[in-house]
Amino acid sequence: MKLVKTTGPRGEVPEPIVAAVAQTLVRSGIQRFSLSAAADEAGVSRGTIYNWFGGKKEAIDVAVGFIASAFIELFAGAVSAKTTLTDQVGEAAVRISDHRAWSDRLDPTLHVSNVLELVLDECGDDLMRRSVEFWVPQVEAARDRGEIGGDVDATEAAEWIMRTLMSIEVLPAISLDLKDPAAVRDYFSRFILGGLSAAGRK
Repeated sequence: MKLVKTTGPRGEVPEPIVAAVAQTLVRSGIQRFSLSAAADEAGVSRGTIYNWFGGKKEAIDVAVGFIASAFIELFAGAVSAKTTLTDQVGEAAVRISDHRAWSDRLDPTLHVSNVLELVLDECGDDLMRRSVEFWVPQVEAARDRGEIGGDVDATEAAEWIMRTLMSIEVLPAISLDLKDPAAVRDYFSRFILGGLSAAGRK
C-alpha cells in the first residue's frame, strides 16, 4: 500500500486514508471539515484518524498537499510520453479538460474550480512552484533542440504554461470546445508556442 509522508505522529499515512480526508475536505470546505466526517468517509474511527494525523489542522494540510500533487500528476504522465513541447502542452491541456468534464459529471454541485480555489488559497505558492519546476526541464529541452527560441527564459515560460493551463479549470470556454480533445490539443499547442504572430500560427 502506498504511503503519504506527513508531519503527524506516525510520519506516514496510507494513501486511501489521505484520499478519504481530501474528499471530505473538498465536499465540506475548511470551515465545516471535521475529523469525524473524514473518519466516516474512510470507514475508520475518529480516533484512528487522530492517531494518523495528530489533529484537524494537520489533516487539512496533508489533504491539501495531496490534492495539489494529484493536480500535477494529472498531466505529468501524459507529458512524459511526448517528445516535443508542443505535444506536451497540448496533451496536458487535454488531460486537464478531461478532468474538468469528469468532475462535473461526478458531482455537478462541486465544480472543480472550487477544488482548485481551495488548493490555491491554502498552498498556492507551493503548487505553482512545483508546477513550474515540472515544466522548466521540458522548456529547457525544447530550447536545446531549437523548438523554441534560444533566448527564452525557461522559468518564465514554465510559469506562463501553467497559468494558461490552469485557466481550463476556472474559466468558461467561448470559442473552444473543451469536450473535443483534438480541438483542445490544437488550440493550446498553437497559441502557447506560436503566439499571435502570423508565422507562429501556421
